[in-house]
Formats: sequence, C-alpha cells, structure tokens
Amino acid sequence: MSYLGPPGTFTEEAAERFSEEELGGNGELQSASTITMVFLRVERGEADYGVVPWENSLEGSVGETLDNLLHRSVRVFGELVLPILHALMSGSEPDDREPVVYSHPQAYEQAREALRELLGNHEFVPTASTAEAAKLASEKGAYALGPPRLAERFGLDIVEEIRLENNETRFAIISRRDRAPTKEDKTSVVFSVTDRPGALREVLGIFADRGINLTKIESRPAKSGLGDYVFFLDFEGHRMLYPGSEALAELRERTPFSKVLGSYPKVFP
Repeated sequence: MSYLGPPGTFTEEAAERFSEEELGGNGELQSASTITMVFLRVERGEADYGVVPWENSLEGSVGETLDNLLHRSVRVFGELVLPILHALMSGSEPDDREPVVYSHPQAYEQAREALRELLGNHEFVPTASTAEAAKLASEKGAYALGPPRLAERFGLDIVEEIRLENNETRFAIISRRDRAPTKEDKTSVVFSVTDRPGALREVLGIFADRGINLTKIESRPAKSGLGDYVFFLDFEGHRMLYPGSEALAELRERTPFSKVLGSYPKVFP
C-alpha cells in the first residue's frame, strides 16, 4: 500500500487504520513523496492500494488529488475520516527555543491563530511535510507543528497539543479494484457541462428527479482553457444499483464528459 509520506504523517496514520480495519493489518506500507506518485504506483500495479488526502474541513479539497482522480485510471475504493490533532513540539529547553515554527503550510494555516496566542510573534518556515518540519526543528532548536506521533520519532517534547473544533481530514483509498455494493454506499463522479444557461441545473435535476441525495458538489478548472470547468459530485447509493445506475446512464447521455470515480462504503458525511 502506497501513501503520501514520509512516515509519521497523518496520511500514514490513515493508511495504518485502513490496513488494520480492512486488510487485517497485513498491508505493507510504502511512503511516496507526492500524491501523484501514489496514484502512479497504483495505476502501474506497483501497489494494490493508495492513501491520499482528499479534503480538509477547514482548508477544503486537495487539488492534486482531484486532478489525479480526473486523469488517472484508478477507482476510489473507500474513504476514511480522521480528526486532526496538531502538536507544537521542540527538542530544546524553553529558554533556548528560537521563535521559529517549521511546518507544512496547510497544517500551519489550520493552527495559525493558536500559535499566535502561544508564541506571540514568530517566524514560519514552510516545509514539504510535517515530518521534515520535526527533523529540522530537532536540528535547529526551533519548534515544529505536526502530528503528536512525530515527537517520539524525532526526540522532541510536546509543548502544547492544538485541537481545533471540527478539524477533520477525509482520505481517499484508491485502487484498480472495484467495490461490491453494501447497504450504505456513496458514489463519486466527475463531469463537464455544455456552456449554456441552466446546463448545470439540468444535470443536478437528473439526481433530484430520482430522489438521490447529493452529499457534495464542487467545481474545478478543467485546465483546458480559461472558463472551462469540471464538477466533482458525490451522491448516496452504488453505481451498479437503481436508482444510481439509471442516473449515471442519463448523465452520460446529457454531458460532454463524465467519469465514475468509484462507489464505496459511506463514512462521511
């Protein structure tokens, strides 16, 4: 199983949980340096599953994940939601700590106000991952912000745990495999619409007319030209079962492009 690394990150925690819950703890974990690399490993058959961040309740969707779902030949096999707990860490004595915080930009943005209250004026140094932040903080006598599990890994002390209300991250489990229906499923699709008034409303009506509940819809630039967009949509139900199967058939007929990203057991919302 490939996941966005390095070890010690929230994505590794999500991968471990998926391995324990669905693979009996037998999944061998392989870290990857980018989200795209996770998708490529799964697409090439180098990994049976991949785990990548999909969206955060405070910061929104992860663009690189959406782009790869759009363009890669993989399916969403499952979703997993983790509450996010940040820790401010340091390996130095309180009087020796530099007022510098190393962290991944997304983690820092989530905890920025709390850090101002704790540290006052400080310098933020962005890093490629929270694990890299912990490593640098241990070497430079500064602070790191990231998962509490990094403290033991890099010999740091936890100065303060920062738990923000409603801070959760949704992770996508990707695979080349399909998922059989269960009693509680969700389907993710992406599609485009023709450039005319009411086109998107008509597409949404395909689901409304069948009483299908939409749990998410989001637009993203198609990157084929200014003003061109695709729409990511989640709905309750499995793509192979009525009424979802019927809605998807009509979606294919009435849109220039559509792609089923996967059907999987519903966890969120």
